[in-house]
Formats: sequence, C-alpha cells, structure tokens
Amino acid sequence: MKDPERGAEPAMPLWRVILATGLLTLAFSFSFMDRQILPLLLEPVRHTFSMSDTEIGMLQGLAFSSFYALAGIPLGWMVDRFRRFTIAGVCVAAWGIATAACGLCTNYVQLLIARTGTAVGEAGCSPAAYSLLSDMLAGRRLLRATAIYNTGPYVGGGMALIFGGLALRHFVAAGGANLPWVGHLEPWQAVFLVVGLPGLLLSALIVTLQEPARRAPGIEETDISTRATLRVLFGSSQLTLYFAGFLFVTSGFYVLLTWFPSVMIREGMGTASTIGRPLGLLFLATGLGGCFLSQFLVRRLDNRDLLGPLLRRLSIVLAIQIPLVAAFTWVGTATGAYVFYACEVVSFAIVTTFMASPIQLAVPNRMRGRVTGVFLLSNNVLGASLGPAAVGAISDHLKGGPHGLTIAFVTVLGVSGAAAALLMYVSSTRRTTAIERDALPANAVARNP
Repeated sequence: MKDPERGAEPAMPLWRVILATGLLTLAFSFSFMDRQILPLLLEPVRHTFSMSDTEIGMLQGLAFSSFYALAGIPLGWMVDRFRRFTIAGVCVAAWGIATAACGLCTNYVQLLIARTGTAVGEAGCSPAAYSLLSDMLAGRRLLRATAIYNTGPYVGGGMALIFGGLALRHFVAAGGANLPWVGHLEPWQAVFLVVGLPGLLLSALIVTLQEPARRAPGIEETDISTRATLRVLFGSSQLTLYFAGFLFVTSGFYVLLTWFPSVMIREGMGTASTIGRPLGLLFLATGLGGCFLSQFLVRRLDNRDLLGPLLRRLSIVLAIQIPLVAAFTWVGTATGAYVFYACEVVSFAIVTTFMASPIQLAVPNRMRGRVTGVFLLSNNVLGASLGPAAVGAISDHLKGGPHGLTIAFVTVLGVSGAAAALLMYVSSTRRTTAIERDALPANAVARNP
C-alpha cells in the first residue's frame, strides 16, 4: 500500500537526499548572509558615502531587481535544461565573489554595481534547488524538505547579524584592516570580505553532487516552450493571485530586514555594534521556530488537495501581522522593539517556508525552473525593490519630523501585510487541478524557447 506521506518518489538513496538537501540549505543560508549583511552596515556605509535614505532603498532594492530583470528567467530556462547542481554551485561562487567585491568599493556607484552580483544567489540557486527537491521527494515529504531549505534565510540572516556584528566590533576596535595590494579598509569593508569569501568552498562541494533524474508524468522528454510555460502560469487564477499576494509578503519581509536596524538606531535604542547580536539571535531563533511551527499547518491535509487549504491557513497568519504593526507605533523601548521584531519574524517564517510550494505542486517539471524564475523576478523586481525604496522615499519626504523613518516603516509594512493577507485568501478559493496542469496542448511542445 502506498504511503500517503511519501507519494510516488524516485529510487534515490536516502543519504544522498539528506546530503543534497543539507548543502542546498547551507547555500541558501550563505546567500542570505551575504545579502543581509548590508542592513547591519547601512549606517557606517551611509556616513562613508553620504547617502540619502532614498539611495539606501535603491541599494537594497534596485541592485537586486536590475539583475533579476536581466537574468531571472534565462537562469530558470537553464535550470529546465542543464545540470542543476552545476548551476547552483556556480551561483554560490558568483555571489560570494560579488559580496567580497562590495568591500573593495570606494563610492556609491561601485557599491550599487557590486550588489547586483549578489542577486545571482536566489536568481539561479533557488530555482535549481526547488526543481531538484521536486525530483527527489513527493507529497508532504516534499513540503517538509522545502521547509528545511527555506530555513536558509533565517539561518543566514541570523548569521549575518551575529557574526557580522562581532566582526564589525572587532574591526572597529582594530581601526579597520590592511591587506597587501589593497591597502587600508574601513571596518565595514573588511566585514564584506570576511562574509563573502567562504562561499567558494561551498560551491566546490555542491558541483560534485549527483544529479537526480527528472520526472514529470507524461512529459519526461519533451521540451516545453517558454510561451507555453507562461500560458499555463497566467491561465491559472490561483497561481496568478498567489504571485500577486507574495509580492506584498516579500515587500513587508524586506522592509523589516532592511530598515528595522536603522529604525532602532535612529530612535536611540542602540548602535550598529550593540543591536547586531540581539537581532541576529532573535532572527535565527524565531525564524527557525517559525519554520518548525509551519509544519502544523500541513498536518492532516490530504495529499490530493494540499494547496487551497494551505493558502487559506497562510492568509490567517498574514492577517495577524496587521495589529502587530499598529501596536509598534506605541513601542518606545529596545525591549518592546525586540518583541515586535520576534513576532514579525515568526509570522514571516511560517509563510515563506511554503513560498515555492504552489509551484512544486501545480507546475510540471520542465516548467518549474522558468516559473520559479518568474516568481523570483516579480518578487525581487517589485516586492523586494519597491518596499524598501518606498520607505526611503517617504522618510526623506518626512525629514522635518522627529520620527520620519519610523512612520514610513510602519506605513509600508502595514499596507504590505494587509494586501498580502487579502490576496492569499482569494487565491485559496481558486483551484488548479493536476489534470489541468498536465493536460498540455500539442503546440506546447517546441524545440526552442
């Protein structure tokens, strides 16, 4: 009798599945550590280059969106056709080098260009990882493996704040660093170098992993065109509404990650070197806790009808954020700020654990790379870019007020949470069946994209 927990899984040794899942999760963690080290360093970087809040928002948002606009879908196309572990390994090496390069920048434009390279982490690695996991596992086991992979942002973000804070404190005490052929580096520049270079070792390990066989009922050897892929995607109202809802999830998530340290600093609750460790420990602990709690959402769900009920439960979690954000306007102490931060991270962790599940459950194998590319493209070009940028723009507009950044932060975070909850709920009322997604028209098969 088939185990409903497992579904129809390919014959692949368990130890290989565990090893692959572990290394891919570690890669996702490193990508977020490299990405989220910047919010901790924003204030010293801002003083070095005399940046405005609008320029800071562009640095954290536009730098990523510009890369996704150019390479998001092409990398997804490569994932659908070529060896995925090689693609993931090359991406790990690329974002590590780009992060280290941020430490060698001498002006704002150079830093903006270097930050675009770090976007290759999610643009290439995550589509490959989601596709690989879908070929190694099925059913609720796939959801659990995906949940493990999606702990990466919380492990990496926590590592960025904890080790980044310790490294910043060390280099501040040492007066920076002096390197051969490079010269003197400011403390924040040295931190970028220390965080970025270890990715090269991880890259070498990932490219040696054995590739699992691709599987997709009835279309194993077909080459599905990009046009047909987009037709299947936008022909599903459930997926379209989910994509729209997750834009606002991403917006709120990156508003929290980008601006919360600066909000605490400007409200007099600490400095970059003193808040880094507490925020890092909270992000790591509550993020992992949220990923663990997320598994209660899939308990007793039927493998034949996972998506709708799951999306409905996620919409409830998102709705809880609305009163939390409203309450933050009355917080005036560091302790209260830490409690708010912990609650927000838990709720985001529960939701983002399943961010790729609709794609894995409702999209055929040979389309997943490009659909994931579109998903990440839309989230990073719009969600991760516009949210932080909007906070910066509103803050600059309110420069005359004593709490301009806090007002901007609460406004954008609140709007994002409300819109995400509404769209996620509406998406849960739609339905994408397995018959619809696998019944591809004959003209969907093409030799070229």
